Amino acid sequence: MKTVDKAMSLLDQFSAEHLEIGLTELSQMAGLDKAATRRLLLALAKHGFIEQVAETRKYRLGHGFLRLARLREDTVPMERAAQEVADWLALEVNDTAHVAIPGATGMTTVGYRLPNKGNCINIIRSQVLLYHATASGIAFLAFASEATRKHVLGLKRKKESDFTLTSKPELMAKLEQTRADGYSQSRNALEVGVASVGMAFFTGGADPAGTVAIAVPDANMDDARLAELLPPLREAIARIELALTGG
Repeated sequence: MKTVDKAMSLLDQFSAEHLEIGLTELSQMAGLDKAATRRLLLALAKHGFIEQVAETRKYRLGHGFLRLARLREDTVPMERAAQEVADWLALEVNDTAHVAIPGATGMTTVGYRLPNKGNCINIIRSQVLLYHATASGIAFLAFASEATRKHVLGLKRKKESDFTLTSKPELMAKLEQTRADGYSQSRNALEVGVASVGMAFFTGGADPAGTVAIAVPDANMDDARLAELLPPLREAIARIELALTGG
């Protein structure tokens, strides 16, 4: 593994559940020895991407990401467009709507909205929506370039529930069905009790720029509900593509 890859593997360990991580734990999570982990942390800290908490001696993400995030948003106003589309879609379907962009192992939520009702699916913004276990991930992979699809399918796949597809033949069949339908479906694959439907959107690249999805309690999902969700989902795709490309 290259040095940059190792550094990225350290950064990938931070999440809403792991905001601060000690050296020993971080090295174990990333599969690196402590000496290498410490060297990488010092290099990342030098550039502001990692900082050490004085009281606990644990590490957390640093301020360096803020500048890059602002530059990215100025270049491609994804977050603003994503939030506007999620707000509109959640109001239309009265269920949870979210927009995600691709990352190393799955999709990352950049905008979401919960409906104004109690019985709905919550979103953990920092949670990685694994490519093989979510409607968002499947929608992205189905319409990704062959090179991207080959790379992602070469990653290790964890079975998140009894319903998670992990074998390559099963996933290839799922991707083919998604391409034929134009949308993806997932039920209980990442979390039991959650059903979702997603579509990919494009901004001109070889791969989709991201996905828009609707998540509903699994007990509420049937053919009739799916038929209700698809038209506004297609409209959401058109809206975000227009916002990001201007046409």
